Amino acid sequence: MADNFQILLKTALILPFVCVFFVTMSIILWFQQTSYESMLSNISEKRLNALTHAVDLELDHFLKEPFNAGYALSHAISFNSLYQPNDMQRIEQYMLESAEAIYNKIEHLDVIAFGSEVGDFVGFRKEANSGQTLMLQDSRTNQNLVIYRGKSISQDIRSTFEGYDPRTRPWYEPVAKSKSPKWSSIYANVDERKDVTLSALSPVYTQRKFSGVVVLDIKIDTFNSFLAEQQNLTDAFIYIFDSNQQLVAHSIQSSIFSESNRAKLSESPNAVIQGVSNKINTPNSMLENAPLSFDMVLNNERYFNHITPFNDENGLSWYIGVSISESNLLGALAETQENSLFAALAAGVIGLLLGFYLLHQVVLPIIWTAKAANNLAKGDWDCPLPKRGIIRETNVLLYSFQEMATHLQASFKALREQIVYDSLTKIYSRQGFAEKCDPLEPALGCLMIIGLDKFREVNDNLGHYHGDQILKIVAARLKSLFDGSNHYMARVGGDEFALFLHCECSEDVNRLNANRILQLFASPISTEGEQTLVHASIGMVNVNDQESMSMWLRKGSIALSHAKSSPTKISQYELQMDQASRQKMQLVPRIKDALDNNEFVPFYQPLIDLKTHQFTGAEALARWISPEHGLISPLEFISVAEEYDLINDIGLCILEKACSDTVKGIDEGKFPSNFQLHVNLSVKQLAMPDFVPTLESVIRKTRMNPVQLSLEITESKLIDSDHVTIRNMHAIRKLGIGIAIDDFGTGYSSLSYIHTLPFNCLKIDRVFIERMNADNAKHSLVKTIIDMSTTLGFEIIAEGIETEQQSQAITRLNCPLGQGFLFGKPVPYSEWSDEPLNAKRTAS
Repeated sequence: MADNFQILLKTALILPFVCVFFVTMSIILWFQQTSYESMLSNISEKRLNALTHAVDLELDHFLKEPFNAGYALSHAISFNSLYQPNDMQRIEQYMLESAEAIYNKIEHLDVIAFGSEVGDFVGFRKEANSGQTLMLQDSRTNQNLVIYRGKSISQDIRSTFEGYDPRTRPWYEPVAKSKSPKWSSIYANVDERKDVTLSALSPVYTQRKFSGVVVLDIKIDTFNSFLAEQQNLTDAFIYIFDSNQQLVAHSIQSSIFSESNRAKLSESPNAVIQGVSNKINTPNSMLENAPLSFDMVLNNERYFNHITPFNDENGLSWYIGVSISESNLLGALAETQENSLFAALAAGVIGLLLGFYLLHQVVLPIIWTAKAANNLAKGDWDCPLPKRGIIRETNVLLYSFQEMATHLQASFKALREQIVYDSLTKIYSRQGFAEKCDPLEPALGCLMIIGLDKFREVNDNLGHYHGDQILKIVAARLKSLFDGSNHYMARVGGDEFALFLHCECSEDVNRLNANRILQLFASPISTEGEQTLVHASIGMVNVNDQESMSMWLRKGSIALSHAKSSPTKISQYELQMDQASRQKMQLVPRIKDALDNNEFVPFYQPLIDLKTHQFTGAEALARWISPEHGLISPLEFISVAEEYDLINDIGLCILEKACSDTVKGIDEGKFPSNFQLHVNLSVKQLAMPDFVPTLESVIRKTRMNPVQLSLEITESKLIDSDHVTIRNMHAIRKLGIGIAIDDFGTGYSSLSYIHTLPFNCLKIDRVFIERMNADNAKHSLVKTIIDMSTTLGFEIIAEGIETEQQSQAITRLNCPLGQGFLFGKPVPYSEWSDEPLNAKRTAS
């Protein structure tokens, strides 16, 4: 029977081929589907994470703008004591002056308002014609809430509401209880528009007593518009909901309300949101594990979803959801995948019809294709691609596969180029620089961070195009200076470059290289006819194997910040810089809290008539008395306050308290009637356009006699004085207030400004007093300064007198006034006493 068993040759050829064909095609289909799903999973995860992060950042910025504006308004109202019960005129005027600038800056803002502890209310509401509407409730409106059609009180009234009490509103009660800034819950306004609103709330204090709440409203509709803009940019559906799964906003132009309440996710008419609600509302809620990612199928379309918490430090607890369909995620890639599969099937059918010879021609390219696809899936872009055969259909398959591989490789290469290289200067980016330098063995050398000084002024004055051209030229100059395999360069910030010299060099060689770099900036940079002189600063770090390049870049940035204030414009990183930087960042919020809590007080050091030993006045010195750390020296906080623009508030606080103490001391007989008060003034304060009106306000408020007040300005800080500073100095002198040049002789332009600046007093720096002795007193620089000041009619004060010998020597040089520890240390007003001075006078 077996001997008689026979099959046709055609069957013998086709049957194995069919089996091989189906097995091979199954493997290819499985592999491509697996690769496709893996690729889809990776792409969706990265895309959704990126989209969520972008929305998170934009939303954070969207919310912080009104919140910070509200906090600034509340601080200004508190600091300037604008609140008067039953009279909103001062706050109304201040808000009117601020409203237009705030609305221009924050387009999504609706209402700016203030509600008081006694039920007063004043606010401005944005209208569709870009104007504002005044909303007022105080004694002028008979305690009724009146909404006018313009910015001021008039007969043109839009609507009136009786019995309105801001203290019962959702935006007032949370802050009244907590006394801290926060967000309100979502609520509806009581005006005629009934807008649904989220409000940024900040407390207002008057003399450290809670007096009301500043509120800035954002209409919920603007959130939808904001998210719709994000959807137009990303093709992703975006929605925000709270912990009760009630919608806050979504990116489609439809209401989030179901009847009179905000809709829950499950009540939304949108199929995607309903699908998400069904997915997360399980017995073990998926939201407990947020952030979370999942996919779902709706109407034969797969959607990839990502939900992440959004928590604001001021009370918001939301979730951001992003959903994107598979077609929007992959574009034409899915269609290309299907076309490739159809081409493979067509080639297989032709192979079946052509027989054994064509079988070999068809199977072999498919095997090669499977191997190449496997290598590409593993990231091996350099693997050999399948070779062409003589069968046209299989060649189509190979061509499609090669095109797909080429496109993918080009896309990944372009993405990689954007990550590794800076698109403007074509040198390494920060990440590319770290990736290039971290594997170097050994990782020894010198890292230099080159920062362009005041480059923002170049962009502001010439425009960003010229700024970009300058950056290109700077990069080219640096490349021409250091060209070799042991040098790596990157643009690590907007106007910062990094240069890693991969070689062991001494500190002198590294500093020589840094000076060579600074020489590059000695000549102007020409961009399309514009000559621009750009200066640079350099922070240096000695690199070793112990840490990554990212860590060294951070340390280089710290050194660069020190270099910007160094005369040499070069600074070598040291460990104490890192510690100082951390302490500085920790000190800034403490200073802000200290300002809010009135912890800055003046200490007074007497000014002495050297002939009679009578005190004629005192210098008010800023001191910080912390409840936790006690007395904090100004050496610890003054420089930080100047760097972070807090010195203006500290200076104004000390000035007002010192003037008040002086008036009080004269009234109580503690100070003589001709008492002269000296108060230190920061040049940053002097450069403020509104400083003189502020000074006049302090004089009026404290009843200080201007003739008895002198403002001390450090000489070295006057070098870069602008026209505003000079104008303010002349205005101060017109008020009768004196101006004293502190630390005279330590600056760089003493003789150049002595005839131009309107000062009337010089204070000789303690350095010259310390160097003076009985032998050189008559020939010292101190005598020259005293003689010059006497001739020009300036008042002269010698600082830093600590010994009786110094006092006698300076007295013999006819210096009328002195100051120093010999006569008294700085003390608070409560500890001021002239008994030691009387004893000194008696001894004389």
